[in-house]
Amino acid sequence: MFNFVKKKKLKSQLKKNDRQHAFLSMVAINSVLVLFETSDYEVVDSFVEKLQEAGKSVDGYAFRVKDDIFDYSETNYIMLGPKENTEKSGMPSEELLKQLKTKHYDVVIDLTLKENFSLEFILATANTTMTVGLKKNKLPLYDLSISKPSQTKASKNFRAGELIKSITYYLKTIKEKETPTQ
Repeated sequence: MFNFVKKKKLKSQLKKNDRQHAFLSMVAINSVLVLFETSDYEVVDSFVEKLQEAGKSVDGYAFRVKDDIFDYSETNYIMLGPKENTEKSGMPSEELLKQLKTKHYDVVIDLTLKENFSLEFILATANTTMTVGLKKNKLPLYDLSISKPSQTKASKNFRAGELIKSITYYLKTIKEKETPTQ
């Protein structure tokens, strides 16, 4: 359950982050931060590889889901969870947040399918130009929100792969504002 205190912390962090908002096309994006849960590791890792093949610099933060015992030490992802880089409250550790603030990303892509306080706090803290993700609550977390299909059988089976397809489609269709030549 996403309680009142956590929502208040997220709202406060969103207000503190004075980032410059802009819509960027896939062509204009050079640096990406991907947020995901380890239950979607394989599909997200494949997506990250495609981004890297396209010349994008990609970092990833993954939340270890309950009962996941896989060893991610050989991956390039920063792990979060009850025993990794988080405080008891679910807040990302101060050290992790300090490290995050030293980097700038063109876009943060949130591939989580349900509310995840730890990753949402990272999203609210990140120094980024654009945020993209699945609309899960009323908080203004994203510059570009993807809506889940209507409450049908399809929405219950909505997966990270479908979210990736939607996000990729919209990022490819964004047109950059042309600056007048002088």
